[in-house]
Amino acid sequence: MSDPTGDLTAPTGAGRGRGGAGDREAPQDVRREVPQGALVLIGPPGAGCRSVAAELVAPGARCRDLEAVTAARLAVDPALAHVVVAEEVYRQAEARAAVELLEGARPGDALALGSGCLTSPAVLRALDALRARGGTVVALTAQARSLARRNGLDAPRSVALGPVHRTFVTLLRQREALCRDLADAMVDTTGLSASRTAQLVREKVVLRRQP
Repeated sequence: MSDPTGDLTAPTGAGRGRGGAGDREAPQDVRREVPQGALVLIGPPGAGCRSVAAELVAPGARCRDLEAVTAARLAVDPALAHVVVAEEVYRQAEARAAVELLEGARPGDALALGSGCLTSPAVLRALDALRARGGTVVALTAQARSLARRNGLDAPRSVALGPVHRTFVTLLRQREALCRDLADAMVDTTGLSASRTAQLVREKVVLRRQP
């Protein structure tokens, strides 16, 4: 499922995990600072990885979206990839593409990785190597209701969607736990625009690197 492009709209969401609500408030100059090293965004479907990555990419750097790269290599429409490609085939292609993106990431790049590839040992090794080069991994999340809405699973009183919604919530909890364990910082995107979320990501990353 794709990330939202714009419904990420008002109250701030408190980040969790290692970058939780107890973080210091960033001064104005820190909020404008561009984090050094590549930034990798992970998170469940609908968390906003793609749209936030587009806000975070440094001037002259690259914004890379794993879902789009994987679909291109499989020669399918990204919106239909999970329908027309067998799950195992898709995940293998996704993991290979993720490793290549992580290994090729340069300072200032922003990578939208999502969460489907995070069970691959090769991807986990590539994440560790990126951290060793000064990169940072940030997990995005949101309340289950917001994620369901962003993924089109909020139809009112739909009996047909009941099993699908339960499956989605189960997947969401599994993916969130995995992302929390892998992230250097976490940001809740509930009610936030992509630009506001990007600002919070910058604050957490910059403050984390300060002595």
